[in-house]
Amino acid sequence: MQRPAAGGIHFSHLRLCVPNRFVSRASAQTVTPKLSQDAKEVIIKYYNAYNAGDIETIGGLLAEDCSYHDMIYEDPFEGRQEIVEYLKKVRTIVPSDLKFVIEDATSGDNRKVGIMWHVECGEGIVFPFSRGCSFYTLNEEGKIIQARDLVESAVKPGSSSLNLLATMTPLIRKLGRDADPANLRRLPLAAAAWWAFYATYTAVILLGSDVPGETALQTSPETITQVLNLSFNFFYVNIGLNALGLTLVPSIPDNPVYEAVFNFMNAWSLMTLPVILTEGKCDKVSNKIPWWLGIMFLTNVFYIPFMALRAAPEPEKPLSVESWFMSKRPSAGKPPPDQPLPGWAPLFGATSLTVGVISLVWAFIARPEYGDVSARLEYFLSMFNNDRVFFAFIVDAGLYSIWQSVLLHGAAPQHRFVPFFGMATYLLSRNDSKSSKA
Repeated sequence: MQRPAAGGIHFSHLRLCVPNRFVSRASAQTVTPKLSQDAKEVIIKYYNAYNAGDIETIGGLLAEDCSYHDMIYEDPFEGRQEIVEYLKKVRTIVPSDLKFVIEDATSGDNRKVGIMWHVECGEGIVFPFSRGCSFYTLNEEGKIIQARDLVESAVKPGSSSLNLLATMTPLIRKLGRDADPANLRRLPLAAAAWWAFYATYTAVILLGSDVPGETALQTSPETITQVLNLSFNFFYVNIGLNALGLTLVPSIPDNPVYEAVFNFMNAWSLMTLPVILTEGKCDKVSNKIPWWLGIMFLTNVFYIPFMALRAAPEPEKPLSVESWFMSKRPSAGKPPPDQPLPGWAPLFGATSLTVGVISLVWAFIARPEYGDVSARLEYFLSMFNNDRVFFAFIVDAGLYSIWQSVLLHGAAPQHRFVPFFGMATYLLSRNDSKSSKA
């Protein structure tokens, strides 16, 4: 589930270090805490194990049904396995010099402990807006059963928050249980936003008169012929065959800049298949392969509606008998976790990466009769300002960058936020698992 941070940068998940006065020797073996020990000692072992990268020891400190709620996220991480997987992911992303420094901790209780902390980077440099506190509860076996992190907000509204509280209280009182933010999940707000964007895309990019070239309804035979010729040179295969004397289908040359843009976008579309087949929120969309084929042929004409269906509310959880008698409403469920990438994902990544690199080279040096670099850049600008299909390809490239960051929500930043090449390397490194709670 996508979990945007509220109020700026938060660090409550960076369990990186504690001062020496709190440090005890971390065991490399699974820890079985004793109820007789101070709860603070268990938490210190937790921090020490994280410092050592000993996720196995952390797992031993957590109860099987542990619940960890970082309040920058809407929902808690439930269960030992989910928490451990999340911590593994954090260790792969968080810079090693960010240190979590405990300022104070309660003691004398073998079941509960509270701590105050801040984050430092480098040599004792306090990171801005990094203060917070955490609360832990242990079960009868001395294992962590519940954890909650409260993080300083980068936004400081001051007394205006009191005015907002006074204004909202009558409304909240009137709404009663319906005021629960979780109920917003039952509304198709995100999907409606996607459909509204699709309507705008269609009205402006496909049918609008304010962008260059002829509208989709006015497409000329020459434009259709040009697109067909580009399609025959898909991934440069036919060009290569013709160069070898194998002319199954004639290769009609076009400006190499146009050929490069066309094939680059097709390579990007190719990579969406293994991603949408394994991303949790895509699970509610049926017939994914036909959708992918539509994306391959018509890019965002199919991509945006697919994302709108993906954004629909999750199916509601069935109510228990107790909840039914208490007149509770069913709540929207959570999306299923992301699945591992299929074994053939690296093949798609390698193919697209190869075509992408060839396209960049092709645009600048292929077909010398089309001029030097300056002539090709001039052609690029001319087509962008005069040709509807070319203009749409460039707009689609920008939108694809955004869709990539949405679909790869649990991937490392270099995969998620580097357009095209980040997705290609993500598919190549299929061991870089995604978390459904990023």
